[in-house]
Amino acid sequence: MRLGRLRRAPATPCHTDSVITDSEPARSRRGPISRLALWLAALALAGLAVPVLARLLGIEWGPLAYVVSLMPWATLALLVPLAIALALRSWPLVGVAGAMLALCLAWLAPLYVGSGGGGDPALTVATVNLGFGNGDADAVVALVRDHHIELLSLQELTPASLDALEQAGLDELLPYRDAHAESGYTGAGLWSAYPLSDATTLDGFHSQATRALVQTPAGVLTVYAIHPVAPGPRFNTMWRSELELLATELGAATGPVIIAGDFNATRDHRGFRALEALGYVDAANEAGAGFQPTFPQDRFPIALVAIDHVMTRDAPIRAIDVRTVAIPGADHRALIVVYGAR
Repeated sequence: MRLGRLRRAPATPCHTDSVITDSEPARSRRGPISRLALWLAALALAGLAVPVLARLLGIEWGPLAYVVSLMPWATLALLVPLAIALALRSWPLVGVAGAMLALCLAWLAPLYVGSGGGGDPALTVATVNLGFGNGDADAVVALVRDHHIELLSLQELTPASLDALEQAGLDELLPYRDAHAESGYTGAGLWSAYPLSDATTLDGFHSQATRALVQTPAGVLTVYAIHPVAPGPRFNTMWRSELELLATELGAATGPVIIAGDFNATRDHRGFRALEALGYVDAANEAGAGFQPTFPQDRFPIALVAIDHVMTRDAPIRAIDVRTVAIPGADHRALIVVYGAR
């Protein structure tokens, strides 16, 4: 029996140039929409690197001072390019976005890790920028009454707003004061439920700033009511010099100290961090109150930056609650801090 010769079937041509294998780079499989998304994510990261590097290196020339004040929002915005990079498995972009986000979260974390809560109130402090004196006087007095404010720092206090506050009954609630009303935005004042002594106007500041001793239930405190100038869109020389002058003044202070006012600086600005380096503690950090922006009020759906602060050093009190309240007519939200005994 003869076996027929086996015939081999003709080989099918293999067009390797039209077959995509798993070993090929992922970028070759991306469509135009994915590539566009990656380009947009990369551009977003490049833009967000500006405030991050400015904050990291302490560069605050011209408009960078404004950019640095938006660091909490930059932190939130970094989630977008990071999510895109993860979804499209662009690992280099993931690495860059993740590193930037980790750095920003480290800067933001102190606002959320404070102990807060607990303890009976020992002293309640508030600071309000009246916005060229336009803040509603009745609302300010209601704030003092309803929140049991014992120390009140007011900025942009004009003669007309001082008269309105007197008529609304502020002096009945806080009978001790050191007020310096001026037209425009340079006036300021300090009100207290407890006796003031040795009240002094600080030299070298464009706006009024005052220092006084206050006999509180927590003991005698040196209290500062301050309002350094704001940074300009092009030149920041006066802003930086006033923050440096403030650091010099506060560095020389002795005993328990409390500062309240419109600092025109966020906790990310170099000048504010210089105060922290001197041992001053921001109430929002101490209470773990989180990010609570105070400015601008009513210009946008929400306030954007936290430039109003209350700080202490070597004081026998600890911030246990921090909140903000809108004052009609004012372009800042009032900042209220409740302190408890240590």
